[in-house]
This record gives sequence, structure tokens and C-alpha cells, in this order.
Amino acid sequence: MTYPDVKIIDEEMRNSLLKLAERYLGYDTLNIWNANLNGYIIQLRTNDYLIEDFWVESWFPEDIRKRPHGIIFVVTEIPNQEPGVYYDPKSNTGIIFNHRDYFITRSLAIGMIADITEDVDDLHFLRGSLVDVDGEGICIMSKSYTEIATHTFQLLEMDKARIHSSDLIYVEQLGGTKGRISTLAPERKFYVKSSIIEINPRIKVLFERCKKDLKHFILNPSWIEGSTKYIDTTRIKLVILLRSNGSSETKFKRLTPLEAIELLANDDPPFLDPNTIVLNNVKIEKRKKFFSKIFQFAACYEINSSNELFEVQSIIRNLITHKDYLKPIEERKVVPFDPQELINKLDIDKLKQAVVSLDSQSNVKFPKQHEIKKMAEKYGTKTKFGNYNFVSTVKNRSAPLTVYIGSPEVTIREMTAARREIFKNLSKTIEDVMNYMKKTEFIGTKRRMGENQYFTPICHVYHSIHRKEMVRLSHMVNKSLFDLPEIINKEISPDIYIVHIPEWQEKDRQILVFPEHNMTFVLGSDYYGEDKKGLLRMAMWIAKKQGMLGLHAGAKTIKARNAKSSKLNTYNCIIFGLTATGKTTHSTHTHDLDEADGESITIVQDDFVALRDDGSAIGTERGFFLKTDSVDPQIHPLIYKAVTEPDAIFENVLVDYRGNIFFQDETLTGNGRGIMQRTAFGKYMNPSINLAPLDQVDGLIILLITRRNTIVPVCAKLTIEQAALAFMLGESIHTSGSDPKRAGESIRTVGTNPFIIGDEAQEANMFYEILKKHENKIRCFQINTGGVGEIMETDEEGNKIHKRKVERIQIKEMASIIRGIARESITWKDEDDFGTKIPVNIEGMDISKYDPKLVYDKETYEKLVKELKDERRKFLEKYPNLDQFIKNALKLD
Repeated sequence: MTYPDVKIIDEEMRNSLLKLAERYLGYDTLNIWNANLNGYIIQLRTNDYLIEDFWVESWFPEDIRKRPHGIIFVVTEIPNQEPGVYYDPKSNTGIIFNHRDYFITRSLAIGMIADITEDVDDLHFLRGSLVDVDGEGICIMSKSYTEIATHTFQLLEMDKARIHSSDLIYVEQLGGTKGRISTLAPERKFYVKSSIIEINPRIKVLFERCKKDLKHFILNPSWIEGSTKYIDTTRIKLVILLRSNGSSETKFKRLTPLEAIELLANDDPPFLDPNTIVLNNVKIEKRKKFFSKIFQFAACYEINSSNELFEVQSIIRNLITHKDYLKPIEERKVVPFDPQELINKLDIDKLKQAVVSLDSQSNVKFPKQHEIKKMAEKYGTKTKFGNYNFVSTVKNRSAPLTVYIGSPEVTIREMTAARREIFKNLSKTIEDVMNYMKKTEFIGTKRRMGENQYFTPICHVYHSIHRKEMVRLSHMVNKSLFDLPEIINKEISPDIYIVHIPEWQEKDRQILVFPEHNMTFVLGSDYYGEDKKGLLRMAMWIAKKQGMLGLHAGAKTIKARNAKSSKLNTYNCIIFGLTATGKTTHSTHTHDLDEADGESITIVQDDFVALRDDGSAIGTERGFFLKTDSVDPQIHPLIYKAVTEPDAIFENVLVDYRGNIFFQDETLTGNGRGIMQRTAFGKYMNPSINLAPLDQVDGLIILLITRRNTIVPVCAKLTIEQAALAFMLGESIHTSGSDPKRAGESIRTVGTNPFIIGDEAQEANMFYEILKKHENKIRCFQINTGGVGEIMETDEEGNKIHKRKVERIQIKEMASIIRGIARESITWKDEDDFGTKIPVNIEGMDISKYDPKLVYDKETYEKLVKELKDERRKFLEKYPNLDQFIKNALKLD
């Protein structure tokens, strides 16, 4: 079941909906019942016997003649009416159409009562369970109702444990400001998820006697062994916040009142209450005040619920049994943390010298490429295509454990608890690394990044082979970069270094980046992406200092016949995009151009290029590093051909005992990878890995990929200011695969580049200046590889689930869009909400089905537009150095 998506309505909308409701609430169908929630009355008016039955069972009754504080109309079986949930906060009126799910009615009632009490008095209702153990109230809070219920009913197995509330508590303070916190049960009976019976035999026995709907049942708490297991009032002495954090080794910790309040206020949902309807700054402050009263009398612990269920339950019971929570705790002073103080104590030059000296150490070997390949393949699985798959223990980049170290210009600004610990231990870590570099056996390899006359860094990579199979990492570096030139020009070929020690202790995994000293240390990860991105990260920093702009983007050339002049034009094309948005797909797609008429594409790069002041772009790699989860010979014929060549490499792709490859099988990971050689693209391979200066081509097409599923057009033509804004916003969304609880939420990464070192606004400003300089030869577009029309809701576990799925733009349709852009065959019109231009028609597809105004009702569309604009405005506020012309491109009215 999902928590309702409640639409806030005004008086006019309310009256219109009530007229519709009253048509189906006649004398013979109308049921009215007043529920008393600790003095606050919510009246139900419904034509649905099931909703009424559960409502009457759940709440304490009140005289029907008494005036309610709020009214809920629940009307079902309305023909041709979309299900919906509405609330008018001015009149405290809730309206539900065509939902026969009591869960939704109850959630709306709880949200309304919170809104009402916050407005007329102070908040009294807390979303959580309460168990009294030997006279002390233990409150359990979590975003997941299942977690709350599981641990609540498990606690009933303790001696002298009695349940008070299952997930809603009425709280009041007695005896003035220095009095005690008392609680009452607002519900007469508990509304419990049916799955709880699988883990609690006591409740399973009672289940058959209870009223049930699809996923819940109503439980009379007095049935649980009467007064020995049920109590209607107690005092809260301990608040437990269950929060899942799989990346943390901390199992539990006590929080100060201030820490607890800030954690709750910034949680998702805020204050762990998914029933909340209205939440503004005033209400947030009231809730903080409410919890500050509670924490005057109750201790608060955060418990990591990602551990095994019985381990979490054991921690809770130990806290209760030992009663440490009764001891007072002082507010911990926030100690200012200045990483520069720690950095200034380091001898980074000494560390750099130790790295440079690796070449002369006897424990460092430099096998030839073919020798490294042979050594590596012993540890891989041969596929039916004759290439090899390797498996890493760590299957993603360790971005949260990556720190930039140096002057204030480069030192990483986003300081999490994990990064603080890395900095605090930095001096010892460096000492340990320097000692270890003298002991372990390394394989070294030296490669060249790029093929041009301006910037070709020399990459020195040293892999510890304490675990012999780590030689595969050296092999993958060799397949990605170029051979060294016979003569190295130090003016254009700076040295960059990576020291990679996969066997470093897992608890101390970290990636240390020293941009100003051109070196990176990868400790405790065996994932190849750390080498690839580590080298590119450092190279892009150096390039920026030389006036070039490193772009996380693919590059290609497009020859297309102009629809108006019939001239065959040649364009450079740069395609921006975050991982898994389609950057590689569209960088290697032919766009179904007419090759018989001279049209064509050539593939230049798929991941990183450096944009120069003359509009040219220099490439970096010979091997393309792609995600393999969507490789399909029908959809991606060029990619499929390249990755099935014998010289391709796979990492973490599922290969069976016969050598068969299962690209879409995510049993082992959703981040299967491959390295394919650009030479495998045959006639579609561009002779150079660089894009020519703009004076040598007809123009530059810039495609900024976003992936959103609601109201962003699938294609928009941008001014250069809007393009710089799109670059700055770098938008995409979380997917259910990456994080189910954040699915649909925005991700913003400046330049779609998570590897920027230094001021991010500076990168957008540089991008804008280059565009402005060549404005007459550059055309900019945003393409949305997601779609439109999605509607999502949040379930009881905090997961986002689809109420309506997105109308997904297909790859073939996006090919039509890009083909139309290249041919200049698209007719455009002004778009009012974002100030861009959108297509009227596109050859080869029906663009009208992706018009968000046609798939949402007016109210929903306007709400989504406002939310997106507000998000963008808040994001840009963090960057005071951003060019004002870029800021002004954000249309807010």
C-alpha cells in the first residue's frame, strides 16, 4: 500500500469536488461517524460500508451532534472518475474519490489532525509506536512501518512489556514546563500490516479473529493477554530512531537532543511521518519545538537497521535492560573542522617523491603489455566470444570515500562524517602507505592519454599484486589508453600517478586525490573505475589550469543534408550525460541517417573530452568503458559488435560455465561494465579521437541529456544562456535500481560531471564563455531520455512505487529527434513554462504523445512545474560566483 499523494486545493476546487461527492451521498447511502482523537474530532462521511466499518472499529466514538474539527468525504464507485485524494487546509476538509482502501483514509485523517493541531494549538501527535517496559515508555520511529511493527511486537516477548500504540501516539506535557511527558492511545484498535503475523506467533493466533482488508487487519490490543500486555498511558523515556545505513559500521549511537531534532527535521520524510500533508517553515519550527519538549525527558538513540533483524532487536533490548538511556547526556559541542589545518601538517612533497621513486624500487616490475594480458587472463572467465570477464569485490566507485587534498582551491568541500574520519587519520594513512609501498609487489604500467599536439598526459599506474589477480587492473589500463610516444614532450605531457592498493583494509577504504601534485591513491577497492576516473579527474584538473574545459561527454561527427538548402553539412557533436542516461548509446548511434545520400556519423569518444577555446575538443582514450546492462544487438548493433570482439574486456558481467554472457542479468550487480575498442566500430570510427576546430566544420551541436519522467520536454532548443544553465543544473533522477526509496527524486551534478575539482560555478562560466565566443556556429539542445507522465507514490516502507508509469521515449524515437536536429527539419514553437523552444513536429515519430500538458491535468502539471523551478532556484543559490546571465536564464514566473 502507498501513502496517498494528497493534492492541496483551494475553496473553489473544494466546492466543485463537494458537489460531485454529494451526488453519491444520498439519504440512503450516506454514513456519518465522528471519531474522537484525544479531544479532536474528525468526521467521516462516506457511501462505502467497508471504509465506514474500519473507521468505526479503529477510533473512539464521539457524539454526532458535536461540531468536528475536520471532515473527510470518502466516495467510491463514481463512474469515469480518476482516483484522487484532496485536502483544503483552510476549511480542514479532506476528499477521497474511488479509493476503497482504508489505509488511505486513515493516513489522510492522521495528516489532517496533525495540520489542525499545529494550527490551533501545538502538535500533539507523533508517528511511532510505544511499548511500556516495567514502567518506562519505549518509542520506536522509522520511515518503514514494517520496521516499527516488527520490533514493537517483538518487544512484547520481554517480561513486563505492554503495548501502548502501534504507530500513532498522542503526547502531552503535564505539570507546566517542568512537568512530565504523558501519552495516551489515540486509536481504540490497532491497524496492523498482515505480514507481521509471519514473524510473531502471538499475533498470528489472533489474526483469524480480526477484521481484514487486502494488506491489513484491525487488532483489539486487549486481546493480547489483556492488561498484562496492553496499557493506555505511559511516559516516554526512550526514543529509538531506526535508520538504514548499509555503508556505516556503526550499529547504534546516542544522540543529543539537538542532534536528534536536526536528524528528524532533515530526514525523508521529515520527522519520519509520511502522513504529513502540509509542511512549511512555521510548521517545521513547531515540530522542532514539540520534539525538544520530548527530549527534555527522553533519551534518543539512532540504530542502524541495515543489520540483521535479530541483531537490531538485541540492541534495542540491551538498551532497555541496561537502562543507560536514563543517564544524562550533555550536548556535544560542535567542534569546528578545518581540513586545511590537517593538510598543512602533511609533507606532500615527500609523499610525491616516494611515488616517483617507485620506478627504481626492486619490488616494482614493468612487464610488457602482452605479458600483462597473459597474466591477467589466468584470473578471468573466457566467454564464447573469446574475450574475458573479470570479477571485482567492490563493484562501484567509492565516491563517498573520495577526498581531494591540497590548497583551499581544490580541497573537497562536501564534508561528510566518513570524509572527516579520512582527514583526521590522513597523516597516519600516508605514513602507512609510504611504508607499505616498500614492501608489497607492484606491477607498473605507463600509458599516454590523448592523441594531439596540445595535451597528452603520461599516466603512471602502479597496482599492488599482493592479490595476484589484481594484474587485471593493469591490463584494463593498457586497453583504455595509448602507447607511449618515442619522444615525450614534457611541455604538453605532464606526469600523473595512481598508486592502487586493493588489499587495503576494507574498514579503511578511501581514495586520496592530490590534484596539485598529480597523484591519486586508491586504497581498499579493486574496482577498475577508480583507475579510469582517477586518471581522467587529474587530467581534467590540469587541463582547466591550462584554459581547457574537461567535459564528461561523448563526441561524434554528423554529416546531414539540410532540409532547407539540401547542402550536406558536417557537424561536430558533443553529448553530455550522467551515467546511465544514454550518453554512450547516442554517442555511438547512427540516428538512422541516409548513408546512400552521403549522410553518416563517426564515433570520436564516449566519456571525456577537453573543450578548447577554438571550439575544438581533444579526446582521451582508445578504449570505451560502458555499462553493459542494456547491450542488445537489435537496439545497439554497433555497441554489440564492439563488445563481442575478442579484444573487448568485461568486468562483473554474468558469464555462465559455458561462456554465455547475460548482459541484462543483474544478479551480481547492476553495474556490469565492459571496455570496447574504438577500432571495432569499423567505418563508423572517426580517424581521430579529436573534434576539429569550428572553423573547419559547419557547426557544433551540443546535446545535454537529462533523464526525467514527468514534465520536462523530450527535446528543447536552448539559447546559449539556457545551455549554460542546463550544464550547471546537470539534472537526472534516482532510479528504483539505484535507490528505491529515492526513485524519481532529482540528482543535480554540475556539468553532469561528478569529477570536477575546484569551483563548479567556474566550469559553467567557462562553458558559457566558449559558447558565447562561437555563438553563430553552435546550436544547443536538451534531450530527455526519460519521458513524461509518471506519477509516483510512497509506500509504507518509504519506497517510491508507480501509480502511473512513464511514457518512455524510445531509442529509435530519440534517433529521429537527433536526426531532425542535424538536418534542421524540425519546426519549433515557444514553450511558456521554461522559456525554451519545443518541437511542433518531427519526421519519424509522433511528438504529441510526449506533451506533458496532455498527460497531466492542469493542477498536477502546474504543481510539478512549480516544484521543479523551486528545486532549480534553491540549487543555484549555492553558487554565488555563477555568471548572472546564466542565473537569469532560469524562468521563474
